[in-house]
Amino acid sequence: MQNETPYDLFIECRSCGVENMVTDYVPSDPIFCNQCRERLIDDKLAETHLEYICQSCDMRLVLSQDTEVKIGESACACGSTDVLQKGLTTLPSEVLEAGGLVDQDGGDVLEDTDWLRPGVSGDIDDDSYEDMFNQDPGQN
Repeated sequence: MQNETPYDLFIECRSCGVENMVTDYVPSDPIFCNQCRERLIDDKLAETHLEYICQSCDMRLVLSQDTEVKIGESACACGSTDVLQKGLTTLPSEVLEAGGLVDQDGGDVLEDTDWLRPGVSGDIDDDSYEDMFNQDPGQN
């Protein structure tokens, strides 16, 4: 069984390039990009990302191979420049072993799912909270 001790993870999204900070991450938890909502860890991540570890705070940094990291100069989020390159990331195999890659297809999530707010229940009156989001003040 994989060690389930949580750690901080800084990971760059393969789809949109946004940097995501995940605190207290355990490999059995599926994680998604804060920007584009794509799954951050899949079996192809090891082909495109390198892994670094901060020797001061033990944060794991998983960055695109194109991201310039200067050992001894580039800083971790904690401010330390004591960052060690581990090589190609092993995160996908750890996640697979822990069960975090199960249900890769997104399960029952529909294509038109709105990640920001719930769908219409049908019982909405004119003064509802949901209508506030549907009104564009620039169109008045």
